[in-house]
Order: sequence, then C-alpha cells, then structure tokens
Amino acid sequence: MRTASALLLALASGALSQHVIQFTVTKGLPGTQAESGSALARRATYSEQLINNISGAGYYVHVKVGTPAQAMTLLVDTGSSDAWVLSYKADACINSDSLVKCVDTFNPTKSSTHKVITPQGFKVKYLDGGIALGDYISDDFTIGGTTIKSLQLAYVTKAARNTGILGLGFSSSERAAHKYPNMIDQLVNQKQIESKTFSLYLNDRRTDYGSILFGGIDTDKFIGSLGIVPMLKTNGTYSSYEIDFSSITITLTNGTSRSISTDSVDHPAPAVLDSGTTLSYLPEEMASVVFSLVDAAFDPVLNYHLVDCAYLDREPNFQISFQFNDTATIVIPIRELVLNVLGNNKVDPSIPFKRSCLLGIQSTDIFETQGIVKQSNFTLLGDTFLRSAYVVFDLSHYQIGLAQANLNSSTTSIVELKAHETTLPSATGVAAQQTTSTPTTRPIASLAPASKSGATPTFSSSFSSLTQVLGVTVITLISAMIGSGTLFVL
Repeated sequence: MRTASALLLALASGALSQHVIQFTVTKGLPGTQAESGSALARRATYSEQLINNISGAGYYVHVKVGTPAQAMTLLVDTGSSDAWVLSYKADACINSDSLVKCVDTFNPTKSSTHKVITPQGFKVKYLDGGIALGDYISDDFTIGGTTIKSLQLAYVTKAARNTGILGLGFSSSERAAHKYPNMIDQLVNQKQIESKTFSLYLNDRRTDYGSILFGGIDTDKFIGSLGIVPMLKTNGTYSSYEIDFSSITITLTNGTSRSISTDSVDHPAPAVLDSGTTLSYLPEEMASVVFSLVDAAFDPVLNYHLVDCAYLDREPNFQISFQFNDTATIVIPIRELVLNVLGNNKVDPSIPFKRSCLLGIQSTDIFETQGIVKQSNFTLLGDTFLRSAYVVFDLSHYQIGLAQANLNSSTTSIVELKAHETTLPSATGVAAQQTTSTPTTRPIASLAPASKSGATPTFSSSFSSLTQVLGVTVITLISAMIGSGTLFVL
C-alpha cells in the first residue's frame, strides 16, 4: 500500500520547468473532519452537523502573501475570480461570540510591499443578508515556489467564511468595478507560464491530496484521450467554466443501464465546473431518476436526499457516467458519490436506512425552493464529479479538456503548453487505471466549534451558511448566468 508521504513526494509543489508550475491541493481544512460525523464535539441540529462537516470539505492551497511572507490557506475555487485573504481584524475572527474559527489571517502593516488599491472596493452580499467586504490591495503572492509581484487581491475585514479564497475564474467575473489582471493573468504577464491554462487533479474521495498544474498537462494523471469541449458564453461573454452537457447513464450492478438526456429537460442545462462547491446538482428531471435508482430518501429537515451508507463499501459496478456530447465521458462509481457526514446520528425517523449518508448528487430545485433563483436551468458539477475527472481549464482558447482521472497516480509526465499554440493539444494519458490500492489518509479532528449557550440554529440559517460555504462559487456562477442581481448587491 502506498504511503501518504510517497503521495506527497509525487505531488511535491514547485516549478517543474521554466514555464510550468505545480502545487499540492489538500482536501479539507487543517483540524477539520470532512468525511465522518462521528467526532462531532457538541450536540446540535442534524442540519448544523451536516453544514459543519461539509464546510471542512473543499480543496485548499497554502500560499504566502507579503514581505516578509505570511502563510495563508485558501480555498481553490474555479467558480469565482478574485483572490482574497482574511484580515487579522476580520469581525468573525475576533468576535468571541462567533462560531467561525478563522484559519489564517493577513496583517498588511507587517508587509513592506503592501499597497491599497481601492478602499472598500470588494463587496459581496448574500441572500440571507450576510456580507463579505474589504479593500482591494496589492502585494507579492507566492504559490508553488513562484512569486507574483504586486498581485491585486481583496483584503476582507467583514468575513462570510473562515478562510480566504483563491478564485481561478475569468477576470470578467471579478467583483471589482474596474477589472484587473488576476492571478492567472499575472502568471502569463510576468512570464511565469506561457499559456493561460491550468490542470486540476483532485484525486479520489479517500485521498487527502491532489494537484494543480499551471501552464501544462500531466499525462500520467488521466486515462485515454483528452477530450476537448468548447466553453459557452453567458450574456455574450466568457464568464464561467460552462460547457455543453448531453446526458447521464446509470449502470446498475446487474449490468442494466438507463440513460437520461438533457433533451428530456424542458430548458437548457449547461454544466458549470466548480471546485468551490462540494456537491453536484442536476436538473430535477434528471436528478429524480438518480434518486429512484439509488433508492434515495428525502430528508425534510436537511432538505437533501440521503442514501444507504452501504454504498460506500458495496456495489462496485454501480456507476454513473456523464456524457459531454461525443467528446468526453466521465464514469463515477457510486461510492464516490456518497458522503459519510452524518456519522451514526439518526435523521428523520421515516428514513429507512440503518446508516444514512448524503448523496453527492442533488437537484437544482433546492435553489428554487430556498428562493436563491427563480429558475434552476443549469447543471453544477462540484467536487463529487471533479474527483473522477482530470480537467484542463484553457482560458486562452475558451476550451475545457476532460478525461477520466488516473486516481492515486504516483508519477508525472508533464507536457508544457506554449504561447503559440492555437488549441489544447490532442494529448493521450495512460492506458488504464494504474493502481487499485486504498489510499492512506491523515487523521483529522472535528470542525464543530464549542457550543454557545442556548444556540440552536434552524435549518434555514444553516442552509444560508451552506450557500456561503458551497458557494461564494454557487452564488457567483448563478449571478453571472442569470444576471439577476438576486444574490449580490454591489
């Protein structure tokens, strides 16, 4: 069995060549329990326990900001475009009554390279009234051993979450009134990479480490040919990683299968690839078929569909395939779509399972029922999808490269992407999955904070927290897609 240290060695961060940069992403925040609810430190509503555990999920990178450098932990988010760090004076971080436990904070007074660009220029307002706001600043920013000089980022003094965010989207989706070169732009502008492209490899559910590669493709990290799918415009511009999505096919253990095409949906259902969202969401017409075939049960308290935790260890041939026209197909075993975030806690008594787990696919109708959007005419593919895929985000040519991930790969074979290329290369990965060993994961503790006397949050408030956790991303993409201003007040 491969050890965690061997995996880390294979994913070691740093510059691999003159114009390729790789760094490690880690699953879950330090000191959090992202997969099991058994170690929760306090009694709370079931929905609150769910939120606490999901909020420890996601994928994070360690960066350094300022001179001398201050260490920061940022959520990797392909669904937003600004990089932002938490202020050492952020309200949620210094408020003794807050249930938010801040991870890393930034003190600009200790950095000789810090400059204020736009005071109070960064502002995000959530549907429930929560606000994240602060200044736009510039400072030196180091990631994967590479330093970007004078990168513009947000310095957040009123926090909506407990870490900063590394937004990897198009600069057109920045929250700034005047758009600026973000991190990906500056990597090219400062000649750190040649192509405005990055590759994302999250690895499987049981592994704590993945990687991001800027300016290149790692052909040891995927299987077969890299399918190239054009991005779609939203309101006439490229603003999110949105692509055509044609169908899903559910294959049962006995070999029978059922396909559901997006043609069966009475509205467009383009797919947005979003690493900042834990779950994946399908239109109701498609999601309801999935729920039926996996015998999912709806929990009215959590407002989510749950499944039997037995899927974690059984049904190895039970798979869901996602088809993107004739270009790419990503196959996900059912065990990768089951999240053990409830532990042994009982949920609604009508739920028939001895142990209930959260299904990693939900219906986009949840956004309508909670009043977040008027029409849920989209597909959102978060981490429960992305872990099974190798994804190349090509911002220069408005393309997405998709292939089946070679999970737990311990080798690398880097193809550097050049500035003169007019499209993604027709790259070919390994012939088949290279390892079947069970990954070794690090022990992590519970995220649940100490209880405040008399605090018994309702699910509605917990769902508001969830929209903040899952989606600075979710909110950014929906705002961009429907242009309604429902979720942001600028």
